[in-house]
Amino acid sequence: MKEKIKYISLIAVFIIFVFSITVTNLLIKYDETGVFKSNKEFYEIRFNNAKIDYDINTTIKINNDNNSLHFEIPNLNDYIEEKTFYVDVTNIGNKDVYVANMYISNIDTNESNDKVDVYTSINNGDKLIGGQQKRLIIKIKYNSKESKEVKYYNFNINYNFEKVSLWLL
Repeated sequence: MKEKIKYISLIAVFIIFVFSITVTNLLIKYDETGVFKSNKEFYEIRFNNAKIDYDINTTIKINNDNNSLHFEIPNLNDYIEEKTFYVDVTNIGNKDVYVANMYISNIDTNESNDKVDVYTSINNGDKLIGGQQKRLIIKIKYNSKESKEVKYYNFNINYNFEKVSLWLL
């Protein structure tokens, strides 16, 4: 009988010990930091936070599905002095990419295209590292002072991105 009591006591102590260790581990809040490396490599480019350095009726529409920005400038005559736009470009993936092709399209205007200069700070060949955010600066200048009628200028800036390969490094 003494053997049975010792055996049951030993089992009970062991169960209580395992139970207390389990409860303690569940109640502890872990504050561990570290680096997680995923084997899946991907990239995804996001445009956001479009800002204009002045107050006019110009609009910027962001299309993240097509990696494009649409600008509507209803009064180009205000652009005789250079005007600047800012858009944040973020690679939310873990794979580095580069701009394979940047181009302006869908131009709709009542003025000659050679009288409007568009400058972009992120161009063909520029690299975006995985997780990096860059500020895209777009500057527009109208090179004509002779116009008396109101000129408008609407256009898209399109970006095509490709993964950085080892041979591009």
